[in-house]
Amino acid sequence: MKSIFALVIFLVQFCWYNGAIAKHIVGGEFYYKKLGSNYYQITLKIFFDCNTDNPYAIDLDKDVFIGVFDASDNSFSESFRMERGGPTRLTKKQYSCVRDPGFCTDQYTYVKNIYLDPGKKGKILSFQRCCRNATITNINDVQSTGITLWVKIPGTDAVADDNSPVFKELPPNYLCIGAPLVFDHSALDPDGDSLVYELYQPFEGATSNKARPDNTVDNGFLINPPFYNISWRFPYTTNNQIGGQPSMKIDSKTGELTVIPNVIGVFASGIKVKQYRNGVFIGETFRDYQFNIEDCEFDLISVFYAPVFSCENTVKFDNKSYKALKYRWDFGDLSSKADTSLLTNPKWTYPGNGDYRVTLKASNQICEDEYSTIVRVRSKINVDLGPDLFNCTPTDRTVTTKLYDATKTVWSTGQSGPFITIKDPGTYWARVYYDTCSAADTMTLVNKPVLFKGPADTVVCDSVKLTLYVEPKENFDLQYRWNNSLKDTFATYKISKPGVFLLSVNNGPCVVMDTINIWISGKPKIGPYFFVCNDFNKTLDAGEFIPAATYEWNDGSTGRYLDINKEGIYWVKVRQDACTNIDYLRIENPVIPLDLGPDRHFCDSFTLILNAPLNMKSYYWNDLSNLQSLMADSEGKYWVEVFDSNGCQKADTVEIAVTESPNVDVGNDTAICYRSIVHLGTSTEYFSYLWNTGSTKRNITIQDAGEFILVVTDSFGCKGSDTVRVLIDVNAMANELFIPNAFSPNDDALNEYFPFSERVTQPEFSVKIFNRWGEKIFDSKWSEIDHWDGIYPDGKNHPEAFGYLVEYRGCDGNYRWKYGTVNVLR
Repeated sequence: MKSIFALVIFLVQFCWYNGAIAKHIVGGEFYYKKLGSNYYQITLKIFFDCNTDNPYAIDLDKDVFIGVFDASDNSFSESFRMERGGPTRLTKKQYSCVRDPGFCTDQYTYVKNIYLDPGKKGKILSFQRCCRNATITNINDVQSTGITLWVKIPGTDAVADDNSPVFKELPPNYLCIGAPLVFDHSALDPDGDSLVYELYQPFEGATSNKARPDNTVDNGFLINPPFYNISWRFPYTTNNQIGGQPSMKIDSKTGELTVIPNVIGVFASGIKVKQYRNGVFIGETFRDYQFNIEDCEFDLISVFYAPVFSCENTVKFDNKSYKALKYRWDFGDLSSKADTSLLTNPKWTYPGNGDYRVTLKASNQICEDEYSTIVRVRSKINVDLGPDLFNCTPTDRTVTTKLYDATKTVWSTGQSGPFITIKDPGTYWARVYYDTCSAADTMTLVNKPVLFKGPADTVVCDSVKLTLYVEPKENFDLQYRWNNSLKDTFATYKISKPGVFLLSVNNGPCVVMDTINIWISGKPKIGPYFFVCNDFNKTLDAGEFIPAATYEWNDGSTGRYLDINKEGIYWVKVRQDACTNIDYLRIENPVIPLDLGPDRHFCDSFTLILNAPLNMKSYYWNDLSNLQSLMADSEGKYWVEVFDSNGCQKADTVEIAVTESPNVDVGNDTAICYRSIVHLGTSTEYFSYLWNTGSTKRNITIQDAGEFILVVTDSFGCKGSDTVRVLIDVNAMANELFIPNAFSPNDDALNEYFPFSERVTQPEFSVKIFNRWGEKIFDSKWSEIDHWDGIYPDGKNHPEAFGYLVEYRGCDGNYRWKYGTVNVLR
C-alpha cells in the first residue's frame, strides 16, 4: 500500500514538474553585447512570480533553450542552452504611503558568451515558453497563450558593431487602483544611439502540450520568425493595455511611463525601445511584463488631473488626492519665482508654449506623497510649411511642419505625419493637432521649367563667322546672358572666333546653363615620310578631335589610330560635319634577311657553315672575319653583324653545344636454366629507352633465349646502344617453375598442352595426371612424352579438374616437386 501511495505522489509531482503551463513566468527581456569579432555576450532576463503555487515550476526553468534564426529568410540556424544565476528581488517601493499588498517578483539572469556570425542580414535569437498566467485579464485564450522573448542582432548591411540598449530600472512589482504611477522606463545605449520608446503588443510562443520546446520530437519544435502577437481581449488595445484614466502612456523621448489604473487584475504589457543611428533604424529591444493591479490600502495618495495639452495659457488643475490635508503645488514655470500654490484646485497662467512639469505634494499627519506630470501648453501653434516652391525640373520635394511632437498631423493629400513628399504642382495644406489644439498652414508648388532650344555645337571648315540663336519653347519670359556678360543679354549672339561659349537662361526662379562649342575642323598630321630599318611596329595617330569627328584610313579602318608594320603609302581622311581633311605618309623600310637559325646541339662532333645574307656592304663575325660565311666546328657562341647600302644594321647570334653520346651497359652475355627469369637493363637514367622487343622501359624481364638490344637517348637527343646475348640450357630447369592452373586443348594452337607447350629434354623431368578418384591417367614416363594433351585413357576429352604432380631437378641440382589442380577447358 505504501508503494502505491508513493508511486501516486511521484506521478503527481512528475506531471506537475513537467507540466505545460508556465504561470510562474511574468515577463522578460533579451539583450546582446558585442565582445569582439563575431563574439557576443547574450543576456536573457526572466521575471518569476516567487509566490507561485507550484514548488517545482521555478526550478524547471533553471536552464533555457535558445534558437538562432537567419534574418534573411527566417530559417533555423543553430541553438544553444543557457543557465541562470541567483535571483534579484523587485523591492523598490513605487508608492510613498501604501501598505505592501505582499506581491513577490524575482528576476533571474541567464548569461552566455557565444560565437555568432550575423552575416549581412543579421540573426534572430528566441526563447519560447508556454503558457501565461491563467488569471491575466487582457488576453484572449490566455491558458493557451505562451510567451516569446527575442532580439535581433543586426547584420553588416545595417551596422558594423552594435550593442542593444538596456532598461535602467526594474519594473514595478505591483500597481494600485486610483494611484498614479510615474515610472522611469528609459534605457541606456552603450553606442550612444538615439532611442525612441513606445508601447507594443507582446508575442505569444510554444504550445500547451509542448511547453518547453527545444527542437526535438519529444519536447517540441521552435516556431520560426516572424512571431505572432497575442490577441487583446476587448476593450484592451496596444495603446490601452491596462485601462485607467488617463490610460497608460509612455513618453517617446524620455521613456517616462504614466498610468492611473482603475481595474483590479493581472495585465500583460509590452514596452519597447527602438534604436536609430544617424537617423537610420537599427533595431529594437522588448520588455514583456505582467502588471499586478491591486486595491491597495493607502494612508495617502497625491494625484491630480490636468490636460496633457492645453490650448490656452491658463491651466486649471483638478485635485484628486486621497486622505490629504495639505497641498503644495509647483507649476514648473521657470519664468516666475511665484509659481506655487497651497490651494486645493488652483490654476496657473503660463507665459506661452512650452512643456512644464507640475508637481503636487500632498500630506496628512501620517505621510507625505508626491505626484508630478508634464503639461504641454500649445496656445499658439506655429505651423509653417515654408515659402511656395518652384520645381525647375520634375523633382520630389519634401514639405514638413517641423512639429514632430504633435499628436496628429493631417495633410490635404490624406497622408499623416510631420512631412510629405510631393512632385505635382498645386496647393497643399497641413493641419497639426495637439489633442484638441490645432493650427494649419498652406503652401503652393509651381512647376516652372526653363524650356528652350539652344545653339548646337558646330564645326566650321576654315574661319568663324556665326550668329548663335536661342529659340524659346514656353510662355514664360526668358532672360539671357552670354559668357556672364552684362551687355550680352539677347537671344542672339555673334561670334568671330572659335571657343566654348557659356549661355545662361532663366525665367526668374529657375536657371539653366548651357555651353556651346564652336571649333575649326581639325587637320590630321601623319606624314609626309618615315624611314625605318628592319622590323618595326608603329601606331599612326590621326589627331585628337571632338567626338563628332569620323576617320577613314587607306585599309578601311575607321578609328583614330592605325597600327602598321610594313612599308608603303598610308593616308587618313578626317570628317567633321561637312568638313573633310586628308594627309599622307610614305614609309620606306629596307629589311635585312639575316637569320643564323636557332641554337643547335650536336653529338660527339660536327661541321657547320654559317651564312649571312648576300650583297651586304660589310660583315663582322665573332672571330673578326669579314666574309659572307663562317665555318663552325667547335661548340660556342657565334655572331655576325652586317650593314647594307642604306646604312641599316642587323646582328644575329647562334649558340652551338656538343655532348658525347651515351655509353650504355646492359651487362654481359649469359646462359640461364629453362623457364628461368632474367632482368636486363641499366642503372643509369636517360631521357628515353627502346628495346628491340618494343619495350620503352629502363629494365625488362625475359625467359627466352635471344639477342637483346637497348638503345637509349639522352636529354640532348644523343643515342647509345648495347647488346646482350642470352642462352638457355634446356637440360637445366629453373629452381621455381610456374605451373598454370588451366589449359585449353581445342586445336587453336594456343595452350594445347600441360604444363608447357615446349618439349623438356631434362631426363629427371616428369608429369603425372590423376582424376578425381586418385587414379593416375597419364604419366610422361609411360609414353616418353613430357606434356599431356588432355586426352583420357579412353581416348575422350573430359572437361573437368585433374590433379597433377610435376617432378624435376633445379639449377641448383636439388630435386623438386610441384602438385596442384589443373582445369581442362574446351
